[in-house]
Amino acid sequence: LINHGIPVDLMERVKKSGEEFFGLAVEEKEKYANDQAAGKIQGYGSKLANNACGQLEWEDYFFHLVYPEDKRDLSIWPKTPTDYIEATSVYAKCLRLLSTKVFKALSIGLGLEPNRLEKEVGGLQELLLQMKINYYPKCPQPELALGVEAHTDVSALTFILHNMVPGLQLFYEGKWVTAKCVPDSIVM
Repeated sequence: LINHGIPVDLMERVKKSGEEFFGLAVEEKEKYANDQAAGKIQGYGSKLANNACGQLEWEDYFFHLVYPEDKRDLSIWPKTPTDYIEATSVYAKCLRLLSTKVFKALSIGLGLEPNRLEKEVGGLQELLLQMKINYYPKCPQPELALGVEAHTDVSALTFILHNMVPGLQLFYEGKWVTAKCVPDSIVM
């Protein structure tokens, strides 16, 4: 998506905050660790698991609910870097507005009432926005690893704020295609 209405400087702040978080010492990041065994899926995590092809997933991540504001748990949001909460909060509001525009365009394109798809996924009050920041640490044996294995996102829409490093692939017409890195765009 280009001409999406999200300020470029805000997107850069969000990316910078994510980079700074993953640059912290492990002990600092672990203050925000999730506990999947206890049902706490939000927070910092690290994957190092074999996939079906025998390769290792090689990924650190930070996952949390960002919108609506009254359902967020700010206690698990990083306090360092200091701009993380502010930049992510403003970005979430912008993504919420973008979601409405996209749902409206898709509804009209399908010959439906303009607000139909957004209504079907919960409308203005119930639509949840979750954010996952992926970080791929340098791998000593990259031939044995990949970032994240092939998967289907479970969300109605997925917006990807990329860092201009090629690697994201989409399965299209029976083959894997590398997504283009377009400056100031959001992959949907």
